Amino acid sequence: MGMNLMLFSCSSSNEQEAETLPTPQLVFLFSPGGLGDMSYNDRILEGVQQFKMDYPQVDLYLYSPASLEEAEKIFSDWIQKPGQHTPALFTLASSDYEPIVEKLLVGKELTSNKKVLLFESSKQYAEGISTFQISMFGASYLAGITASEITNQAEKALIVLANNTDSPIHIAREGFMTGFQGTCATTYLANDWTGYISANLAYRKMKEWGQQYPFIFPVAGGSNAGIYRYSREYDSCPYLVGMDIDQSHLSNQITGSVIKHIDRLIYHYLSEWATVGKLPASQLYGLESGYVDWVVSPLFQDALQSLVENHRQTAITQEKAYYEATQP
Repeated sequence: MGMNLMLFSCSSSNEQEAETLPTPQLVFLFSPGGLGDMSYNDRILEGVQQFKMDYPQVDLYLYSPASLEEAEKIFSDWIQKPGQHTPALFTLASSDYEPIVEKLLVGKELTSNKKVLLFESSKQYAEGISTFQISMFGASYLAGITASEITNQAEKALIVLANNTDSPIHIAREGFMTGFQGTCATTYLANDWTGYISANLAYRKMKEWGQQYPFIFPVAGGSNAGIYRYSREYDSCPYLVGMDIDQSHLSNQITGSVIKHIDRLIYHYLSEWATVGKLPASQLYGLESGYVDWVVSPLFQDALQSLVENHRQTAITQEKAYYEATQP
């Protein structure tokens, strides 16, 4: 998919010699079953595609594994390839891959030409391994404020999480509960990554959830599609939240969306690698960064927009306080 970049120089005999620079290689590993979620993974793909358009000299390899086992094999095979002069970046686009990184790389060194970028991790590793995390605490705090207002602060809310192991979605849960300041129940769709691709299960569960809760805060990736589908098919449905992108068009019950501008962020990282060859060791991006936000849906802007803006700085302050309190 890439093009070789050629440089030409004049020799003492006025003959031109072509020197071929090593073609940089970008390997991109999406979360298992993630592509096509019309959300987080598809937005990542948009950023990668834009990068490829602007940096055509980079060879791009995209993988969408069916399981964590397949993903581990792809990553392991790449690690074991002998060192070359070719600059290579392996990008793992899911926090589910954190255990794989620790299994295969902790205590080991990458060859000098290789670098690794791990999404949605706050951990710091050895040189050559970079991480970043988009914190949803502040944006979810504003979602909680919204939920409290729309339910008159007297009702309880349900938080639907993909699983009970993924740190970033639990941070979103903490932010929502802090903003809501009421009774919140939490349920999990699975014990592993399959909770992100369980739309049919979420759809079936909605009948029960809809009878018990006036507001649902779902952080379950592609599984959220089942929740939104139910809300379109049945008149009696709780208020909802969109996730990762503006999903207000999917249901009239979506009060707003926790938006991650992951396409812009991944483009920034990839372009830094392509031009400078280095990446920051570990970065956290919260509400103040502009890479994540809470956007009120058009149907609710008249009632809720001013409320959200009045609490925005508080959300930023609460997010900072959360991390100060939880850092070791």
